[in-house]
Amino acid sequence: MWLLRSVLAFAGLCAVMIFAFSNLDQRVDVVVFTRTFHDLYLNLVLLCAALAGAAICFAVMIVREFEVRATLRKVRREVIRLDDELVALRNLPLSGVLPSGKPRPPATNR
Repeated sequence: MWLLRSVLAFAGLCAVMIFAFSNLDQRVDVVVFTRTFHDLYLNLVLLCAALAGAAICFAVMIVREFEVRATLRKVRREVIRLDDELVALRNLPLSGVLPSGKPRPPATNR
């Protein structure tokens, strides 16, 4: 599996490098919201777009990770509570039950 991942990563890196070298002298105009930037290198624009996308994904991932960890803490506390309850139920005395498992008849005063 690691070999396939390595080959795919190498192929992706080669594709990016070929694209970058083939567009080395390309210049573009970029409009960001209301501001226009003239004569920027295409490679620089793509690099900035990739970095911005990675930063946004990282921020979303961090928020999601904190939510998952909070849920995990809550579930662990619930499991501990249920384990304690189960231990308490297992340790209850078996009053009113005969060794055969049949209930004991009620005591009568004569």
